[in-house]
Amino acid sequence: RLLIVRNLTSKQLIWNFLEPHFKHCHDPFMMRDMDHAVQRLITALRLGEKVVIYGDYDVDGTVGTVLLYRFLQRLGVRVSYFIPKRLKDGYGLTEQTLMELKTRQARLIITVDNGARAVEEAAFLKRMGIDLLITDHHPPGEQMPEALAMVNPMRPDCPYPFKGLSGAGVAFKFLEALDHQLNVDGFWERTGKVRANLQQELDLVAFATISDSMPMTDENRYFIQKGLELMNPCRRPGFQALLRVCGVRGRVTSTEISFKLAPKINAAGRVDDPNLAVRLLLSHSLAEARPLADKMFALNQQRQKIEESVLNDALVQARQQMHQKALILIDQQWHPGVMGNIASRISRDFGKTTLALTFNSDSSSGSIHESIAVGSARSVGDLDLCNLLQECQQMLNRFGGHPAAVGLSLSEKNLDRFCQRFQQLLNHQSSRISPQKSSPPGGLVIDAWLNQDEFKPQLGQELLKLSPFGRGNPEPVLGVRNVLPHSAEVFGKKHLKFQFGSENNTTEVVAWNGGNCFEWMGSQTDLAISPTVYGRNVREQRIQYQAVGMKPHS
Repeated sequence: RLLIVRNLTSKQLIWNFLEPHFKHCHDPFMMRDMDHAVQRLITALRLGEKVVIYGDYDVDGTVGTVLLYRFLQRLGVRVSYFIPKRLKDGYGLTEQTLMELKTRQARLIITVDNGARAVEEAAFLKRMGIDLLITDHHPPGEQMPEALAMVNPMRPDCPYPFKGLSGAGVAFKFLEALDHQLNVDGFWERTGKVRANLQQELDLVAFATISDSMPMTDENRYFIQKGLELMNPCRRPGFQALLRVCGVRGRVTSTEISFKLAPKINAAGRVDDPNLAVRLLLSHSLAEARPLADKMFALNQQRQKIEESVLNDALVQARQQMHQKALILIDQQWHPGVMGNIASRISRDFGKTTLALTFNSDSSSGSIHESIAVGSARSVGDLDLCNLLQECQQMLNRFGGHPAAVGLSLSEKNLDRFCQRFQQLLNHQSSRISPQKSSPPGGLVIDAWLNQDEFKPQLGQELLKLSPFGRGNPEPVLGVRNVLPHSAEVFGKKHLKFQFGSENNTTEVVAWNGGNCFEWMGSQTDLAISPTVYGRNVREQRIQYQAVGMKPHS
């Protein structure tokens, strides 16, 4: 039943899902421009040209930068990297940062996790005589950049069958293609260099894929499964230091990465210097990595304080706009680095598409006088923000991202007109969405109803085969009616733990923040529970059930 819910209807699809393997991954040369990208890098290696990797300041961009930098360094490429600072440089390629990079005398710039919409910047580089190789996973605009190559599965003319790669995942596929071509060309034998095992870098790819909330389907399942194996136990000093400072003692799962580890790396880019994250992941020893991990932990605490202060103001504005289709939240004093998180939290809590905007001087144009609104938007349901903002592009300085999450900037003089137009477009979009495609008004969707005697150890082992869980492969929600909870106890002042079933077949359930349900634990109860994976390593992993909904049986 759970496999059918995931549209796995053939034996081959089911086998590939349950037993992900590298042989199921797609040929990287299926991506448009991959052959051109590989040949240009090989030329740079042969001629000794300087190469700059231009990353992004989020987890996906910084991790992808580390991935490329490490491999190209081993090859002997004269490579350096650049990560823009959010407040000083803004997002992606800008003429100002490219002028700064000109001093490095690079002949080739390779982007990671950005560049899909850098039309003007690509033209600027072309005038300077610098080749641009874009690796990205964001949807391009109507006009694509005139780069030497753009490796991006989301470009409309790309035949690559899987569109859900992270930015680091695209970078990995580029390295996979490069490694293959170098091997065909006899590079390793000719130079005597040791051929690196790219599979050992999949902990980086898994970390980025999980952090960027990419779907846990297709080849991403292999990347994540293999990557998590490499992190249990963890051998990379940067990750080791991060795990220690975050207090993660047991098995590293996608949950620990999403909620404990990734926010620390993101904090560096949100409120300080994203290069801290790159240096952490490039560290050769724990002694080198620990001070950097400590710094990022402190930065995340700073980010949390900033975010809570902004959230209180944003909640007031959101409640005042509940009659609108979209919540457009604006304040000049808010910190630009937390706009994405604020938009996400408000959108989730209120069930409405949300824009969170603040103001920043226009660093990209070189003017310190023009006030620029910068921020993020998050959608609900099937709304495609990229398509929506395409209709407003004349009012925007720039925008980009994914259908459900975008960043944008615009001049203050265009702000009122933009807000009106955005609401109009959203009203029009909402009227076109059929009821069956809209989000359900509330409640839980139960994947399968079971009898309590079906909750046996064998069920846990079967459910383990569906992990890792995440976007595109959520934890299944299992319903069971009329059970009698017993052995209930409150822990951590507000959490609840209990069991149900017979003495010979008990199932343990944890209800986070469910301590208020303790008083009716001795009566018949209906439960909705989801499995989560825990354990100190891959061999010891087990299923633990968490309550996602419960009520007295009636």
